[in-house]
Amino acid sequence: MAPREVTRDHLAGAARAALGGGRRLAAVRRLAGGSRKGVYRLTMDDATTAIAYLWEDSENYWPAADGDDDLADPFSPGVGLDLFEAAHARLRSLGLRVPAVHLVDRDRTHYPADLAMVEDFPGENLMDWLERDPGSAEPTMARLAEALEAMRRYRGRHTARWR
Repeated sequence: MAPREVTRDHLAGAARAALGGGRRLAAVRRLAGGSRKGVYRLTMDDATTAIAYLWEDSENYWPAADGDDDLADPFSPGVGLDLFEAAHARLRSLGLRVPAVHLVDRDRTHYPADLAMVEDFPGENLMDWLERDPGSAEPTMARLAEALEAMRRYRGRHTARWR
């Protein structure tokens, strides 16, 4: 199923609730990489940006498979607003820099699907940056290495079997 076209009108209320009423949603642009959810960059009329995640069937490009709902299965897709919030909380508890959550709408007040609106980290694509100027990317790569090491060291109740 192809995703429905998500427009400014669809997300204007959510943007206002998340970012305040003193500005207007000017543009909505679909971003690549959200193969099981819709990922959109929202740009306000003052150039403020945010990211909207939409969990709806039309945004999921993967076919359904047996075991998709079994969260104990390490190969299940593990998607949805509840898992997003749990992962966000876990990464934050590890001391990692995570995007601030501006809005969580599981009641579908602002959009007809589960929605999370988060802080945007705009900038150049990391792979492009590394190719263009590896030296200037070193501090970011060092922070990324530290974050990955913190995740590697974490041992939750389900990770012992994967050691």
